Amino acid sequence: MKVPKSLDNPLAKLYKTFMDRIRKVALFFETTASNDRCIMQGIIKYASRYGHWIFYSKIHPFYMLRGKNPWHEIIMHELVKWRPDGIIAHVGPRKAEELIALKVPIIIVPIGTEKPEHCATMQGATEPIAIMGANYLLNLGFKNIAFCGFPKISWSNELSKSFIARIVKAGLKTHVYSPPKVSANTFVKEDYKFLCDWLLSLPKPVGVMACNDARGQQVLGAIYAAGLKVPDEVAVLGVDNDNLICDVSNPPLSSIRLALDKAAYRASKLLDSMMSGEKLKEQHLFWYPEQVIIRQSTNILAIEDEEVAKAVRFIQKNVRLSLSVNQVVENTTLSRRTLEQRFKIITNRTIREEIRRICVERISQLLLGTNMTIYQIATALVCPNGEHLSRTFRREKGMSPKEYRRKYGY
Repeated sequence: MKVPKSLDNPLAKLYKTFMDRIRKVALFFETTASNDRCIMQGIIKYASRYGHWIFYSKIHPFYMLRGKNPWHEIIMHELVKWRPDGIIAHVGPRKAEELIALKVPIIIVPIGTEKPEHCATMQGATEPIAIMGANYLLNLGFKNIAFCGFPKISWSNELSKSFIARIVKAGLKTHVYSPPKVSANTFVKEDYKFLCDWLLSLPKPVGVMACNDARGQQVLGAIYAAGLKVPDEVAVLGVDNDNLICDVSNPPLSSIRLALDKAAYRASKLLDSMMSGEKLKEQHLFWYPEQVIIRQSTNILAIEDEEVAKAVRFIQKNVRLSLSVNQVVENTTLSRRTLEQRFKIITNRTIREEIRRICVERISQLLLGTNMTIYQIATALVCPNGEHLSRTFRREKGMSPKEYRRKYGY
C-alpha cells in the first residue's frame, strides 16, 4: 500500500509517528562466542520491550573486524550507507576509533582493559568476579589455592591481581601459573607441558581458578595428562559458564555465571537515552558475577575434619534463615561447644555466620534469577518476615535486596 505524502492524511501521520520511533542500531559481536551471544540477548530483550529497534543485519564473525581486509571495508561501507542511529560493538581500540568517528551514539565493549575515550563502555568488573571465585574455593575449605590465566593478556592479569589480594587477605598464599618464556611458534605445545609440570608441583589438595572456561578446560586436560584426580587432588573453577565448554569438559567444569545479559539490557537503555538526545548519565557500565554453577570439577568439600564437613553439608542442604545452631549440632556426634570451636578454627566463621552467609547467597540467586518478591523469598527461606530478611541481607552485602536487584538485575 502506498503511503500518502500529505501529512493531513491520518494514515500518513500514523506512519510518520511510527517511523520516528524506529531506531537503527548496529551490533558488532563475535557470534560464535558464548559471552557475545549473551550480550546480544540482553540487547534484544530490551529492544523487544521498549526499543522499537531494527538491527544492522550483517553481524559478521569477529575476525572480519580485525585489520584491513575486504570484509572490513565492505562492513564499514555498508554501515556508513545504512546510517545507524546507534552502535554497540565488541572491538579493539583501532576499530573503536573508526566507529566513534561516525559520530553517532555508541557503546563499546572493549577488548582488554583499556577503555576508549569519549564514548560509553561496558565491560567485566574483574574484582567482584575474582572475589566470588576466591570466596568459593575458600568456602570449600581449601588451604592450597592457585590461579591459572593467560600471562600476556591484560584482563587475565587484572583478574589474577584481585584474586591474589583476596586470598592474601584470608591469610593464605596463592600459587600463580607463570610459564617460562618461549617463542611464539612453540608456545601452545610448550604451554601444555608447563601446565602439567606446574600442576604436579602444587601442594594437594588444591583449588584452581582459571581466568575463563577455555582456560579451565585446558587445565582439566593437563590434570588428566599429569595423572592427577579431579576434584580429589585438584578442583577447577572457570569463568563465563559457557555451557558448551563446561558440559563437554571431562569432568564437567564448574564456572562463575556472569550477568552479561543484564548489563547489556542496562547498556541498551543508556543507548536509547543517548539516541533520544538525552545527556549522558553513565559512561562506564559493568557486568558482575551472578553465582557459581557447581559441576563435578569442584564437587568436593576440602575439610579434613569430618564432623565440621558434615555440619557444612547439612547447612548447604537445609539452607534457611530459621535454621538453628542446635539443629546443625544434632547432625554431628559432637557437643555444641566442641563443634563451634572446631568449626571456627577451620572455617574462620561461627556456625551462625555460615548459616547466614549461605542464606544470603541463596537470596542473591533468587533476586537475580527470579521475579520473586522479598516476601516470597522470605517465605521460601522460612524467614520470619521481609524486614528480617532485608536486615540480614544488608549486613552481608552492604545494600538492601531492592538495591541489589536494581544494580545487578534488569
